[in-house]
Amino acid sequence: MTRPAIIVRLPAEAGGAVTLSYTPRGDVTGLLAAVPAKRAPAVVRALFAVCAHAQGHAAELAVEAALGLEATPDTLAEREIRTWVEVVREHGLRICLDWARLLGETPDLARARAFVALSAADDPMRLIADAVTGLRPQEWLAMTSAGELARWAGAGRTVAARFIATLFEVSMLTPVEEIEPGALVARHADHPLLARALPAGSLIACHVARLIDLCRVPARLDALRAGDAAPLRGLSTGSGLGTASVPCARGTLVHEVGVVAGQVERYRILSPTDGVFAPGGTAERQFQGLGAWPPGDRARRAEVMMLALDPCVDYAVEVA
Repeated sequence: MTRPAIIVRLPAEAGGAVTLSYTPRGDVTGLLAAVPAKRAPAVVRALFAVCAHAQGHAAELAVEAALGLEATPDTLAEREIRTWVEVVREHGLRICLDWARLLGETPDLARARAFVALSAADDPMRLIADAVTGLRPQEWLAMTSAGELARWAGAGRTVAARFIATLFEVSMLTPVEEIEPGALVARHADHPLLARALPAGSLIACHVARLIDLCRVPARLDALRAGDAAPLRGLSTGSGLGTASVPCARGTLVHEVGVVAGQVERYRILSPTDGVFAPGGTAERQFQGLGAWPPGDRARRAEVMMLALDPCVDYAVEVA
């Protein structure tokens, strides 16, 4: 049986230390060395089960930049649309299944299946409103204060609202000193709920950032389909060098590639998980205080933290 990528070990007694185990997989040069550069995106997609389309999208853009190529605007837009649909799918699944489970509710399998079934041709606006916000995404995004958010959450019309309502407590409102640049809260730092209403980088802010991300997708899809938005492109950083940044449900994914004579010489992936779970990073700081909580509360709180910091990578919570 494959070990989860992240292991959270909780102390059996109050006051003990919480430990995290995470091995990044950022440098994949050994797996891609000497692979023809044009084949690298397909290999990357096969390597990663998490955010597979975003991984392939970033690989395509980075390799094209390294080779001095660029796809047509329609192709670039189509790729980005598929990536955003994957983001919606991942957010929807986590909310319908995991948020419901942590509330002690029965997971909403019907709506989860609806998210899984989304295609690049679909408009997810109605599904988001029905399954997540209880409002049109634009209306939900119009909230600007913690009071408005609390009133929406307190009404409890959706599993997302009921879950957010449980997060208005001190431990979930504690800010962090530094926010990882690739984190979801960084991507939406301009929204009033994250810019001034909620403590920066707090766990409640991380979960709210997921809802902001979800609610902003329909407008981005509309703009891409209408040709009103420039699609994402890679960036050449030198001869045979390319980099690309694309969105994923965890935050922002960065690929860097070096190509020599048409073959991959080096390949590096910087995932949001790598930054958040780096030694001394956000995850370590957030988990520091967990050992002080009563043993019966720790496992659930650890899961709430994990879903705030990285909802996609497989993890396990263990008691030492």
